Amino acid sequence: MKFFAKRAVAPQLNALKNRTAFKPKAIRRLVFIHDTDLTITEAQFDDMCRIFSAEFTVIERVHYNVNKKMLEGVAKPHLHPQSLDWRGRILADDLVYSLAQQYDVVVHFVEQITLPLVSFSAQLKASFRIGPSSLDNRLNDLALPPTTDFGEFLSYIKQYFHKIHPNECT
Repeated sequence: MKFFAKRAVAPQLNALKNRTAFKPKAIRRLVFIHDTDLTITEAQFDDMCRIFSAEFTVIERVHYNVNKKMLEGVAKPHLHPQSLDWRGRILADDLVYSLAQQYDVVVHFVEQITLPLVSFSAQLKASFRIGPSSLDNRLNDLALPPTTDFGEFLSYIKQYFHKIHPNECT
């Protein structure tokens, strides 16, 4: 069953190889994909958002966990192994809605990598992607050292994101 899903995800990843990523000058739309097993306080989340911009139109937060039961009681959208069907399609309507939107920045803060996570991330329409180097190298424009401490992750973002100069096009 996973064989067919893997075959569907491979072209999604290959399409990212030819993508031209650029750091947007103004960041208005952000999507944050994080593993619920990794601890993040609301203050840390707000600090991260302020690193990118003071004014946002949309901040989307996608909760991710390998165990679907761990997502009970957490605000949607939820991403888990059952989010991907055997043909490699995302099933949940809230995730499909997120895929239809255009984002300036995608931030991945995850520890466990699964096929639904890779598929969802590959299908997101984003100008710039940030995440751990443990993810597929085609998924991130800025690959940070993998860490489970969000404070350390924030320091990496501060250190490297501001050194990248935006391209001419936005």
